[in-house]
Amino acid sequence: MRRPRLAAATAAATLGLLTGPAAAAAGEGDPGPAVRSPEPALGTSAQGPVLRVRPGQPDGRGGLVPVSGASSLVAPLGVDPACPAKIELGARNESRKAVYADLFVEASPPLAASRPMISSYLPAGYELGAKVLVGVPPGTPAGQYGLSLKAGGRELKVPVSVVAVDDLDNGGNLALRRPVTASSQHTNANYPACSVVDGDRGSNGWAGGNGWNDATSKKWPDTVDVDLGGARPVSRVDLYTLNTERYPAASVGLRDWDVQARVGGAWQTVAQVRGNTGGVVRSDFAAVTADAVRINALASNGANDYTRIIEVEVYGP
Repeated sequence: MRRPRLAAATAAATLGLLTGPAAAAAGEGDPGPAVRSPEPALGTSAQGPVLRVRPGQPDGRGGLVPVSGASSLVAPLGVDPACPAKIELGARNESRKAVYADLFVEASPPLAASRPMISSYLPAGYELGAKVLVGVPPGTPAGQYGLSLKAGGRELKVPVSVVAVDDLDNGGNLALRRPVTASSQHTNANYPACSVVDGDRGSNGWAGGNGWNDATSKKWPDTVDVDLGGARPVSRVDLYTLNTERYPAASVGLRDWDVQARVGGAWQTVAQVRGNTGGVVRSDFAAVTADAVRINALASNGANDYTRIIEVEVYGP
């Protein structure tokens, strides 16, 4: 069955105009819980979720080519279901004319992909991408699995390694994928506390599952606790707060906070940050042996005074 011809306005929307809830929020100066789409929103499809459409870099194969934002994916076992592993998948149009790009996604059982299909109008020379979440059901054995992407008669396979959190290559970041407890949590909103330890430092996924926004405007303190899985020497904590061109940290990011460590069952302040206007702050302190780290948020730069944290990283001496 042939698809109806898209009007010029629809094609323009695919290339970057805001539609739906994101359009309503675009004129606002605050990225609060009302925003539901990832920021910045660069396009939509008939499926609803935001797609990213951008000029592609052809490799000479021609036609519709499946592409992946990473050559492989690591999916840890036992993490909060609100923060599954994620990867950007899509397709590039190397033909000489616009097409309706359909990309079909399959995950090796028992893994589950959040969407079986990505579809969008795609001009010649452009590529689209969309975030796909990969769920690991309880009881899944550690091992090698995969994602299959099919588009334009071609197939791309992306290896997926399912590993225990303790076996992750964390690059020294003791907080990566560890359990997180927050002082408050929005219901039915994309601000999960577990996202502050998912390894994604970027702010462009704000309100799309990457970053925590507390649920108690103008009420302080707000806290985020990261369980380190046992007593470990720690001497540094990096905090990433919301910071994009549209939502700069100087206007909406976290301003004042204490870094605390749980030592022998008691919380103690090991570093303090005041007057911050940047997107990332590194706090170094004398090493302590702690089984958890807390961010005790005291004030933000935003008019509505929410706490907005993208990522927390913890390192040893």
